[in-house]
Amino acid sequence: MKDRVPLLLLGIIVALLAGMCLLAHEKGAVMVTTPGVELQLKSRLGRGVVLRSASQPVAVPARAYRPIYLTLTGERDGETWKASSWGPWGKLDRVQIARGRATDIELGAPLLIKPEVTVYPGQVRVALRLLGCAGEQYSNAILRNNQRIPGPPVKIIDEAGTVLASGQFQFG
Repeated sequence: MKDRVPLLLLGIIVALLAGMCLLAHEKGAVMVTTPGVELQLKSRLGRGVVLRSASQPVAVPARAYRPIYLTLTGERDGETWKASSWGPWGKLDRVQIARGRATDIELGAPLLIKPEVTVYPGQVRVALRLLGCAGEQYSNAILRNNQRIPGPPVKIIDEAGTVLASGQFQFG
């Protein structure tokens, strides 16, 4: 009887490993519908995939992923623009690729610029958040032709239209 216990345990371990191998090889399909996207995803098993915009779904292992890094690149008027994200991810926080099914990932435009105002004694801090349609947040360090764009100009005006202060946003 004692000789059978190790064999039984070995058999269970082999069966579990075989099941895990089968699950690891099952595929789903994913398609990033937004042009100019590169999205890096990582699973709990430590395996990652890099997804790029495509016109057809791409086969990937079926499992749950979480985003690691995202870039949006586009051209307008002969200039190349690039925005990056390291999170927070909004609805993209968990991307589930189902076995034998196609999953569409929508992100990016339309982008929402959301101001966040914090009042301190004698000081007002205005921060800008750049959010994509899935709620993903992009860095304020936007690149135009591979160079960081300067902060936008800002004016603080009272109800009568008098300019109280003016300057430029500073990032960092």
